[in-house]
Amino acid sequence: MDMKEILSNEFAIVSYDSESSSIITVWKKPVTSEAYRVILSFGVEKLVEYKAEALISDIFQQGIVGTENRLWLQNELLPKAYAGGLKKVATITPNDVFSMFYIESVKSAVIVNSLDLEFRYFQDLTSARTWAMEEEVPA
Repeated sequence: MDMKEILSNEFAIVSYDSESSSIITVWKKPVTSEAYRVILSFGVEKLVEYKAEALISDIFQQGIVGTENRLWLQNELLPKAYAGGLKKVATITPNDVFSMFYIESVKSAVIVNSLDLEFRYFQDLTSARTWAMEEEVPA
């Protein structure tokens, strides 16, 4: 695995994985609103800088994300990431109702905003990285 840690703080570790062309965020604990935005914005900046094509987020320890931050992610951050080359979003998630609601809401907004992004859920990082490495099949 060719991963380079590019940010580490009390809330998350963000890495660049050249093998899967991904920015990987692993949340360590429930995150504040400010930290959520700073960390995700940093990840998108690095996605553009490294010309990565996937965002992988392990949200097992992230905690509940409020509506305001979810709307910010949907309406501001993901369109910016898409414009910067984002093609795939993988979420490593617990199978609970709050996580599923959060992800499904983001997914719906992406469709409404006409962003051509692939979304998938995974139980582990290895599976998410493998999927990120797969070539897209033309429609």
